[in-house]
Amino acid sequence: MNYHRTTDPITGTRTKNEVRMLLPEDLSRLRSKELLDEAHRQRLARQVAAGRWWRWLADYAGRRAERAARGASPWGRDRLSSPR
Repeated sequence: MNYHRTTDPITGTRTKNEVRMLLPEDLSRLRSKELLDEAHRQRLARQVAAGRWWRWLADYAGRRAERAARGASPWGRDRLSSPR
């Protein structure tokens, strides 16, 4: 059984609690989604711990700094070439 709180769309207050039965397929699908979400969070944590994200960010910042030093627009267009 799963407990759901329904909200009144006009006042925004919670009006009543409902108890609903979910089919085993629905419970399995929910559990599978939770496991995939958890795996995604763990994968992101490993990438940050390994430093891949920080290396990419440092490389990106370096490229932006080089373009700024040359006077070019950071979005790939020169400031003077395209009138606004």
